[in-house]
Amino acid sequence: MTEKEVQFGKSNQIFGTLTYPETSPIALPAILLVAGSGPIDRNGNGKGKGQLFHLYDKLAAFLTDQGFITLRYDKRGIGKSEGVFGKTGFWDLVHDAKAAIHYLKQQPIVDRNKIFLLGHSEGCLLAPEIEKGEDLAGLVLIAGAGQTLEEALGYQRGLVVRSLQEQRGVKGMLLSLLKVAKKAEKQGVKFDEKVRSSKKDVIRYQGAKIPAKWFREHYQYNVLSGLSQVTCPILAVTGSKDVQATPEKVHEITSYTNVDTETRIIVGMNHMLRDQADDAQILQIKKAYKNIGEKPLSPAFLEVLKKWLNRHV
Repeated sequence: MTEKEVQFGKSNQIFGTLTYPETSPIALPAILLVAGSGPIDRNGNGKGKGQLFHLYDKLAAFLTDQGFITLRYDKRGIGKSEGVFGKTGFWDLVHDAKAAIHYLKQQPIVDRNKIFLLGHSEGCLLAPEIEKGEDLAGLVLIAGAGQTLEEALGYQRGLVVRSLQEQRGVKGMLLSLLKVAKKAEKQGVKFDEKVRSSKKDVIRYQGAKIPAKWFREHYQYNVLSGLSQVTCPILAVTGSKDVQATPEKVHEITSYTNVDTETRIIVGMNHMLRDQADDAQILQIKKAYKNIGEKPLSPAFLEVLKKWLNRHV
């Protein structure tokens, strides 16, 4: 496998990594990796302690081993890419992903008729808009298909409230007396109202800077309507132990799509595409993800991905 750093884009220069098999007499199919939410780099890693997830570099290595060229990149304001991450909205992310596709189409080693998009988490929400007008060979939607950002946040908040209500012993008694679960529910509603009514790219909420533009544009976009306009085959996969996206929602997207759509739930896989033995609650997510970057990607997931890609190349 060969890796090289590349850059693309006009108003903001975006830096990424292109991986490809060392030698090939013909142009090869390519896969663009579109990352999940948050300030993570082209490899799926954050700067904070315990944020070495190694999602996209491991995915790229697997896919390149299967004979695909892959492109992954740093978001605006992250890693080497120009721009301000906090001011980056939904449509900015779509724009940058389209620029990445245009870059791939210009490469002689890429078969421009066989370019796929693999979106993880937030990448699932961006994918239908990125696909428009690009004549892609297929979409792979992982850990987030079938629901809007608002629905995903509602799912996460519901798990938090449930976890708080299920606390036992002295801790549970204190939480009950202080009505922490009810307060958490109200905070979620208050936060959404604040973001929706905002006009700026960035606002302050309870002392913290919030990317209001990003939230507003996500809340205004209906991914289910977008899915109905997709013109290429779709593979949608979620893990049964995902606490950041509702696993069962993945099957619902067939009600909206008008193309060949395969949906799968990988038993035991979490949001970081690793097999997880314990049923960790959302309040224990840091513990569940500790040192997860050192673990291999779920073999069952990789097998599903491999078979689907081979059928559509």
